[in-house]
Amino acid sequence: MRFKDLTPEAMQAVGERIIRNAERRIRQQVPRPGNRPANPYATGALARSLRFSWGQTETGVWSLSIDFADHGKYTAFGTRTYYDGRAREAGFFGREFRGYRRGRGGIRPQYWLSLRGDQPVYEAIVEAELKMTFETFLNNTLSNLRRGTSF
Repeated sequence: MRFKDLTPEAMQAVGERIIRNAERRIRQQVPRPGNRPANPYATGALARSLRFSWGQTETGVWSLSIDFADHGKYTAFGTRTYYDGRAREAGFFGREFRGYRRGRGGIRPQYWLSLRGDQPVYEAIVEAELKMTFETFLNNTLSNLRRGTSF
């Protein structure tokens, strides 16, 4: 059984579990008042702007997207002398979040979009869904067989 063999319902369930986990982790990292480590410039606007969605594109590809206020890219990847364009290409499993760090001549990257170290969590979610789907398939198939059926 492969990931591509999951039913649309199973894929929806996988996406919802990933969103719940990713949203919790990312919200912990996004600069906002009271978050540790403290960020004296955080207003909470960035955290309030986060929108997570999971669904199929017009071509049938399942996609997880996260929209956020435009200034979020600067707090995640830095500005001017600290800008780290390669971190953007690394995706969710990119550089490790290090918390707010003050910089001179720009904003130091905080990598709050990173879920580094969480890849096994997401692999386990997909693996569990695949196993459950495969077990359901086997149970349904076996329950519909009559004694003495040959393949």
